[in-house]
Amino acid sequence: MPALLAGGAEAHPHVFIDAGFELVFDSSGHLEAVRIDWAYDDFYSLMLIEENGLDADGDGTPEPSALAAYAGQDVDWEAGFPGDFVLTQSGVEVALAPPVDHLARFEAGRLVTSHLRPLARPLDPSAGTVAARAFDPAYFVAYDVPDAPTLAGREDCRLDREPADRAAAEAEYGDQLAAVDQGSDPFAVVDLPDIGVMFADRFVLSCAASS
Repeated sequence: MPALLAGGAEAHPHVFIDAGFELVFDSSGHLEAVRIDWAYDDFYSLMLIEENGLDADGDGTPEPSALAAYAGQDVDWEAGFPGDFVLTQSGVEVALAPPVDHLARFEAGRLVTSHLRPLARPLDPSAGTVAARAFDPAYFVAYDVPDAPTLAGREDCRLDREPADRAAAEAEYGDQLAAVDQGSDPFAVVDLPDIGVMFADRFVLSCAASS
């Protein structure tokens, strides 16, 4: 995602996404992929629909064929977009392959896209604590995970949510913005590379075989 555009104390995220994800296990019980869903906010959904010509007849509902053709275009991997999803084991980031199996739909006035991130190699959850977060490091995009993430392929595992300390995150965000010298340009590009993680809930995996 682009760097954060800030206007002093008025700076805020520019895109809001309700994220969902599912951890996918293989037949041996190892974690092999993550299915990620993004539901864009109403305003940004309208912008994407207009800019990409997804509603040719102007009836307010994107055509299924246009959505199918658009699927996957909201992630600019060639530009180095990291994916805004981090999986760790024992505190070390797990390598995720580029996305595959793109889908797009229109639901309740919002554009919803989905993609699958295979792990570079299957992960044994008993080898260390596995945790997941959805966030944009620069906080240009604000991610929320309103529903509990799901699991596929194992019935003896669960994900526990550890909520972010949002009051502390807001305070740190304000302090970092106040420390930035934008000069006379209220729309100067401000890079706050590590602020997004402070707003991200952490989801910790536990499985019966690893307890």
